[in-house]
Amino acid sequence: MNKRVFVVSLVIIVLFVIMIVSIKLSQPSIQKQKEILANAEIVLVDGDNEVVVGINEINNITVGNFKAVLDTSTTDPVEHNYTGAQLKDIFNKYNIDLSDRKAVILSAVDGYSVAYSIEEVLLDKNVYITYKKDGKFLKSRNEGGRGPYESIVVSDKFSNRRCKWLTKIEVIK
Repeated sequence: MNKRVFVVSLVIIVLFVIMIVSIKLSQPSIQKQKEILANAEIVLVDGDNEVVVGINEINNITVGNFKAVLDTSTTDPVEHNYTGAQLKDIFNKYNIDLSDRKAVILSAVDGYSVAYSIEEVLLDKNVYITYKKDGKFLKSRNEGGRGPYESIVVSDKFSNRRCKWLTKIEVIK
């Protein structure tokens, strides 16, 4: 019995140490994500290449207005007017070729990620990176908002494939 208690205690201690080490190792990444969010930037990742994009760069891309339904677990579905750039236009602006790619992964500051197929990204007027809702800039996470950037798939009628607090967009081969 004492041997069993010792082994269980040892396993718990080892797991605790692993958890502490993991937290310490991830802190720089978490801090970097928070800085990107605070600066209203998005990091585009294509293999080893990274480009930091801000609101000025997005405004230099063809920006459009579109309607999409926001349906959360705590609200009824409501159609809103959004302003943003199509994700495919952002990739074109930065010469990111999607022809041999499989997917795009969008990540948020809170660790949430969502994957979009290349086919749905390339559909016209389907996937946007938005920064305004109903004519007003998206509020930050600290202000109870969904911004400064949020991805929206217009064809998604249930709003469950959005990425609020967007900080990173990565193209996958």
